[in-house]
Amino acid sequence: MLSDLTISCPAWLCEAPRNAVLAIWPEDGMLQLALYCALGLGALTLLVMIQVMLLGEVARRRASRRQLFNDQWRPFFALCSLGDELPKPVPALPRSRQLWFLLQWNKTQLQLRGAARERMNRALIALGMDRHALALLGGRVRGKLIGLTCLRHLADQGYWDAVQPLLMNRNVVVSLSAAQTLIAMDAARAMQLILPAAVTRLDWALPRLANLCQQSGEQAVTLPLLIALAGSEDPRRERLIPLLVHGDPRHAAPWARARLEEDAAPEQLQVALRCLCELGDPRDRVRLQRAVQHNDSNVRLAALQALHKQARNEDSEFFLPLLADSSWWVRQAAADSLATLPGVTPERLQELLANVEDRYGQDALRRAIAEVRR
Repeated sequence: MLSDLTISCPAWLCEAPRNAVLAIWPEDGMLQLALYCALGLGALTLLVMIQVMLLGEVARRRASRRQLFNDQWRPFFALCSLGDELPKPVPALPRSRQLWFLLQWNKTQLQLRGAARERMNRALIALGMDRHALALLGGRVRGKLIGLTCLRHLADQGYWDAVQPLLMNRNVVVSLSAAQTLIAMDAARAMQLILPAAVTRLDWALPRLANLCQQSGEQAVTLPLLIALAGSEDPRRERLIPLLVHGDPRHAAPWARARLEEDAAPEQLQVALRCLCELGDPRDRVRLQRAVQHNDSNVRLAALQALHKQARNEDSEFFLPLLADSSWWVRQAAADSLATLPGVTPERLQELLANVEDRYGQDALRRAIAEVRR
């Protein structure tokens, strides 16, 4: 039967295409290889285009389903934030949508304050979704971050033991997120773990640690930080010294005075002077005046700013020579201190200006006087 079909096949259908291909097919081997490569690249490009179209369609449908889910639960969340009782009826929540639920719940919590947030917390527990948040802590990084965010909003110390191990997670984002969650639960207790760990966790950037200290408050930060600085022989502990400015200056003052007496490194002196600046103790005036003569311009500036907070009317003779300082910042700070001395009069400022010999110092004082007159 097949042979009959072959015999009866017309020449224009069976032989013409083959002859056409043979006519254009190159005989050179290198040209044949180039043609094969071109055909392969064309096929690969087509497959990539098909894949992009399929993935785009999948993403579009997923986004549509996600939007429908959010539209279904958004009114429910609004009712939860307004009343103490769980609204009825509760929409169906398939297991495959629990992650979407937590994401939407976290987003809603960011928009609420006060009692509304507490009602949302109770609704989450009533639905049993806090258990799912705890389960996420044992999964991948994305799941850990979602679970930690939920527990941060709950701020319940009952979840402390589940969160604490993540503080030393190798992933820096997870570990810092765990630190924020622990602070939300109990700031003082959390700082007793975070600050000693920060001595060895060099991947915790100092600005992030400063944000954690600001969230915790100076009462929670001061004592653990001083213990971490004094109780460790690790030289890496010195990286935590700038965090002292977020502590209670009354308790940090002994450390700051000791650094000034021993003439520590300029970076430490700046932190010490900022602590004393916040304290504003007149007993430190001699130390501050001595620091103004330091070789480092940043130390001189910090000392001048500390003196400015407790300046007296007779301090003009002390600030006046600083208008000739080599540092632009020190000159400006000295000018501001002179222009805002207690009880200073415009006539007295003009008299001081006439006694300034340095041209740049004159410019700084004129600028400060003009700003005071506004």
